[in-house]
Amino acid sequence: MRVMSTKIQKRSVKFTVQGTPDAIFICYCSHCKKNAGAPGQIASLKSPSDFPDLILTISQSAKFKCENVHVLEGSEHINTWILKDNVSGCEKHKKFCSRCGCTLWTIPMKHSGSHWIVRTALLENGFDKFPYKAEFFASRKMPVAAAVVKSFDTMPGA
Repeated sequence: MRVMSTKIQKRSVKFTVQGTPDAIFICYCSHCKKNAGAPGQIASLKSPSDFPDLILTISQSAKFKCENVHVLEGSEHINTWILKDNVSGCEKHKKFCSRCGCTLWTIPMKHSGSHWIVRTALLENGFDKFPYKAEFFASRKMPVAAAVVKSFDTMPGA
């Protein structure tokens, strides 16, 4: 079983993920756009440094079972921001570092908290180890987004 660990910007929180994620995706919903502070959370198969002229936040997420994500240090710095106006009608709990503001993962309550959506950019070589396989709210994406992945007009199953 593969174990990956990370420390975020201020080195306040350290966590590990184990195993293979159930899904790896990018999302263009309004929440992800606001969270990224850009036209969307757009994934890359390579490091953001490989695209020096791209002025977008490059991000992608991987869906892990909650028991496969372990906080090793800094749990006292993890806070929650709850989003209630979601397409699914269920809350999303965004977990972030209170010291640097970095989003760590999102817990969609549609799945009763059983899965955590971890930001792969926080994992060592996360973009390379976890290439995305799907994109959600694809009709809202910027033209620079990859057109070779499976696309959905909204969140599947919503």
